Amino acid sequence: MVAMTWQASERISMLKNPSISLNCNLSPVIDCGTVLGNKLAALFGFPNAFIGMIVFAMLALAGIAGITGVKFTKNFKNVVLSLSTILIMFSMWFFAVSLYSIGKICIFCVVGWIVSVPIFIYSLISWLSDKKDSKLLPMLQNNHLVIILAWYVVLFLLFLFRFREYYFN
Repeated sequence: MVAMTWQASERISMLKNPSISLNCNLSPVIDCGTVLGNKLAALFGFPNAFIGMIVFAMLALAGIAGITGVKFTKNFKNVVLSLSTILIMFSMWFFAVSLYSIGKICIFCVVGWIVSVPIFIYSLISWLSDKKDSKLLPMLQNNHLVIILAWYVVLFLLFLFRFREYYFN
């Protein structure tokens, strides 16, 4: 939520002063200004960060409630899984767009991508916990950290491969 809020404030700064150099422009590869200035960073006509702020807030509240021992209904778990599925799909789509279409990375997006993976995995585990005959649940419960780390490694390798000229030339 913090990253999305900060990203939204940077986007608003850009709208007020298009020639501003953003604080998050760290290198030729990590360039928030280029990413946030792209039309795909405002897919529905307003910054994607606004969507992220809302979805992350909702999922954070669900996570806090779950940690404190609240028992969720099946319908609530369906909503949480739906939100986390939309979040991971949107995050991975924008990861691909950033790498292969825009050709730059926004540091705030990286934070969103990083946290969306465990949110999805743990939402799926919670949802599957109601399914008594689930063959996927034991595998996820026993290997959730490996799955998350493997996902991160794949994203990192895609990033390094895409920007190999910059980092290894």
